[in-house]
Amino acid sequence: MDQRVTTTGMETRIRWAVAVDLKRCVGCQSCTVACKVEHGTPPGIFWTRVIEMEEGTYPAAFTVFMPLRCNHCSDPPCVPVCPTGATYVRDRDNIVLVDQDKCVGCHACVVACPYDARFIPESDRGYFAGHKTPYEEATFKKWQVGTVQKCTLCVHRLDQGRMPACVETCPTQALIFGDRNDPESTFSKAIRDRPRFQPHAELGTDPNVFYLT
Repeated sequence: MDQRVTTTGMETRIRWAVAVDLKRCVGCQSCTVACKVEHGTPPGIFWTRVIEMEEGTYPAAFTVFMPLRCNHCSDPPCVPVCPTGATYVRDRDNIVLVDQDKCVGCHACVVACPYDARFIPESDRGYFAGHKTPYEEATFKKWQVGTVQKCTLCVHRLDQGRMPACVETCPTQALIFGDRNDPESTFSKAIRDRPRFQPHAELGTDPNVFYLT
C-alpha cells in the first residue's frame, strides 16, 4: 500500500476511502467490536458505531443499518480550527490524524466536525470499577485524558500493507476499502457501479466515506 507511481515517474497521492454497502450491512456491530479491540478505546468511546434507521411505511417498512466513523474529509473542517496544529492531514494520503502531544482539549475540532466523530475521554478509568484489566493497562497507555481521539483508518495497519480492522472483520463484506484516486481500485469500481451518497455532501467537506444504496 505504498504510493502509486505513474508512467512518468511522478508520485500520485493516495486518497484512502471506504464504501459502505447498505444492502449488505446487517447491523452485527462486528466493525464496532473490531475497532474497540484494535485500539483499546476508553469506556463509552466508539470510533466506529452502527445506528439503525427505520425506512418506508407499513406494510413495507424496513430497517437500514448505517456504520458511522470519521469521514477523513478531503477538506476537513476540523483542521483549520485547531489552534495548536494537533489535528492534521498526513502528507502522503488523506488520513486525518491527531497529535495528542499537541492537543490541548479545547473542543474546537469536536464542534467543527459535522459527523460527531471526535471524542475526548475525561478519565482513564476502565470498564470495571476500582481496577483495570491487563488489556486496559496495556492499551490505555496510548491515550491521554483530555485530548481528542478518533478513527485513524488503522493507519498502523495500512503502513504494514494491511486493511483496517473493521474492513477485515466485516462478515458480509459491507465495507469496501481502497484508493479513491485509483480508478481500478475495488473502492472506485464499487462507487462507479452503484447509486451512492456522501454524508452531508452539501457542506463541501468532500467526505471519503460513501454509502452505497
